[in-house]
Amino acid sequence: MQRRQFFHVFGGLAVSAIPSTRHAFAAPKRVGVIGGGILGSSLAYHLARRGADVTLFERSGPAAGATQNSFAWVNATFSKQPRHYHRINRLGALGYRALDSELGGDIGVKWGGALQWYGADRRAARLRDQVRSKQGWGYPVRLVDEDELRALEPNVEPGEVEAAALSDDEGSIDPVHATHALQRHAEAQGARILYPCEVTGIDREGGSLRGLETSVGRFELDALVIAAGVDTPRLAEMVGVSVPLVESPGVLAHTVPGEQVLNRIVLAPGAHMKQNPSGSVVVGVGFEGATAPESTNAAGDEVLASARAFVPELKSFELGKVTLGYRPLPKDGFPVVGFPKTVPDVYLAVMHSGVTLTPIMGRLAALEILDGIEVDLLSEYRLERFEKKGS
Repeated sequence: MQRRQFFHVFGGLAVSAIPSTRHAFAAPKRVGVIGGGILGSSLAYHLARRGADVTLFERSGPAAGATQNSFAWVNATFSKQPRHYHRINRLGALGYRALDSELGGDIGVKWGGALQWYGADRRAARLRDQVRSKQGWGYPVRLVDEDELRALEPNVEPGEVEAAALSDDEGSIDPVHATHALQRHAEAQGARILYPCEVTGIDREGGSLRGLETSVGRFELDALVIAAGVDTPRLAEMVGVSVPLVESPGVLAHTVPGEQVLNRIVLAPGAHMKQNPSGSVVVGVGFEGATAPESTNAAGDEVLASARAFVPELKSFELGKVTLGYRPLPKDGFPVVGFPKTVPDVYLAVMHSGVTLTPIMGRLAALEILDGIEVDLLSEYRLERFEKKGS
């Protein structure tokens, strides 16, 4: 029988794990993390906090890739299915409360929930069904009527409302601000943050990790974490590992800062929007990927116009910038996390929903890397599942 171990995360939540055969040697002391986005920065912080000698390698600069182009909605809402995926996202969202408290409020999560509605079409009936389903899983979401919708967001003109829902425990962050905060706290724990720093080679001579070759020199390492977003497949190929990702572009319009007009995440039919603590409003047209990805001002004006139809006050907000990001989306939509069976000293961490999953993945990956165990919560997300499917 395999002996289970229990570890506590987020103020008392226990997770179970089984010892891994990976460690026939001492826990790694020198750990490299490739990727300076929000996920890589969280991994660097949590590893350094555990006492590892951590170096983070970033090709260009903090949050320069998918992170800066993320809508950064912290949630475990309707699209987070099946239940194992909902559960890990729920833990990620709850983890922000613990992480932000741990870092003295530096992450800057804006709570308040997410408000969503539809008019008289089949999406309204589907929304009601989704609410009932998630309530059955214990998720804090409820139906609201039009009067409550208007009270929650006085500046919103919703049009026809056939069904509306409020997900109470959801929130958002400014992902660039949060990434810088995580890197500052990682450095305070002794981590080194190097950028610009291009990884040019991974040395596994003799079948074990020796070090990393970079544009600024060689670094001796005991373990390596690849958390480089869409660049993960290229880096993984350096150690003979294939990580299947699919292209997932997304366009966002960002306004210049203005007065407070939104209290929470607002998911209007055809326009998703939030307002950062800085006053800038961020608008996207959905989360299924851009149909004609471009980051021109004309594209941004079109996206912003979709939000102005529901929030007239946004007519006074000027377009600040338009971002086009390519999100790191594994082929089946779920995270890829852990040490591949063939490469037991190179840890993979790539996922969409990377913002929501940042706190829980940082903690659990540190357990797996430094304690030589395999956390049950992550068992659905190993790379080997693609081999089983013949992918």
